[in-house]
Amino acid sequence: MPDASNPEWQILRTSHTAALIDSQADILSNLRPTPWIVMAPDRTLLWDGQEYRFGPGFTDNELPPSEVIETAREFATAGRGNAYWDGIAPARLHPTPGNIESSSLASLRAQAIDCQMCELCKPATRTVSGEGNPKARIIFIGEQPGDQEDLHGRPFVGPAGQLFDSALREAGGNRAEMWITNAVKHFKFIPKGNRRIHQKPDAPEIKACTPWLATERRVLSPEVTVMLGVTAASAVLGRPVTVSRERSRPIPLEDGSIGLVTVHPSYLLRLPDEESKRREYTKFVNDLRMAISTLAG
Repeated sequence: MPDASNPEWQILRTSHTAALIDSQADILSNLRPTPWIVMAPDRTLLWDGQEYRFGPGFTDNELPPSEVIETAREFATAGRGNAYWDGIAPARLHPTPGNIESSSLASLRAQAIDCQMCELCKPATRTVSGEGNPKARIIFIGEQPGDQEDLHGRPFVGPAGQLFDSALREAGGNRAEMWITNAVKHFKFIPKGNRRIHQKPDAPEIKACTPWLATERRVLSPEVTVMLGVTAASAVLGRPVTVSRERSRPIPLEDGSIGLVTVHPSYLLRLPDEESKRREYTKFVNDLRMAISTLAG
């Protein structure tokens, strides 16, 4: 849970053993670049955005997050220079399609950290899992993380994400009440000088990520699933999709919920002229408004 007075900090509580947490420190440091604390009965692991430090576990007894952070800083004092932790080899817990099963979004995110089910994991900085309200009634699914999402470890924070946020507000929605994720969890790109140029994921890469998305949707059990673009729509519907034919209408899904297809906000950024951008932006806002209104019955 984030702390309002320390908004960058994330506090994660787990029952995992100290040995497992110690072995995963290198991997966990790629979870998100901003500070976090992993708290377990016998271990505290703190990442301040620059380095991680270990310490014994402690009982927080419902302390406010600000005090949890300060206590964790006091307890977690051993760094990588400590001979004990410097000698621990990382334990790789590569998930496979057959063992992706979770009853919580937090544990699903933890499993996905070391995903190597396709080749996209190698050049990408990290797995970018979904985020938002775990009790969300609407889930928005995009294609894949972009450059900024890969660097920050969060979905929809780049230019397309900022446009999405604006359109969602105009449609009467609040991002904090939704769940935002992607069909593919790693950034696919080709390097060009100092830039990383987005590449569309192919069918095997989308298929490799299907267990993550399916489990994410099962845990959330949303009433409405909004598919942003052809990749998301194909991943959810399990068939080829033409957005122009499918968009702006309710689609019954196998789990009894409602699906809705619309464009990905990056499409709006690529339009060549202002008139087209205004027209398509209005249609996009209307699609988001339709999704929100579906909840009202």
